[in-house]
Amino acid sequence: MGATYIIDGYNLLHAMGVLAGRVGPHGLEKARGRLLGLLHGAFGEEASPVTVVFDAAEAPPGMEAEQDYRGMGVLYALGNQEADDVIERLIRQASVPKTLHVVSDDHRIQKAARRRACQVRGCEEFLEWLHGQRQKNQPMAERPEKKERLSEDEIKRWVAEFGDVERDPSLKKAFESGDFEMEE
Repeated sequence: MGATYIIDGYNLLHAMGVLAGRVGPHGLEKARGRLLGLLHGAFGEEASPVTVVFDAAEAPPGMEAEQDYRGMGVLYALGNQEADDVIERLIRQASVPKTLHVVSDDHRIQKAARRRACQVRGCEEFLEWLHGQRQKNQPMAERPEKKERLSEDEIKRWVAEFGDVERDPSLKKAFESGDFEMEE
């Protein structure tokens, strides 16, 4: 069984510097979207074992506690719960805690994860790892196909540039030896 990740969402956003100051009316929503996009970019199609937990104080009415973002689980701590409570519950419920990676700088969360022998990653360490994963998962730029033949304009330009090269005394010997051929 592969690794499972539980990520303290707002804790990671703070570490990224996204929530350093006041955020506008839709700032938290945009920040969450940015984080989820970053995580999906790093995990790609392997995102299903990732769960991101956010506090949802003053959540809009009707907000669901569990959502899916491109295969990743997104949990919101609703009501009187905090994200830390939800994360601790997930840690307690883990059937194979040694494969669980808990990402948070919160000491309470780190302590709970270590008690169950989970892998604990601080946010900065995780961000460095994420950066490496995203670079690894980005497809290499496609190389342009090599043309079989030069266009007429390209031929004219090259002939104008190098057409008199066979008259160069230093290269005359190379042409006479048959190493190079000039097409007319």
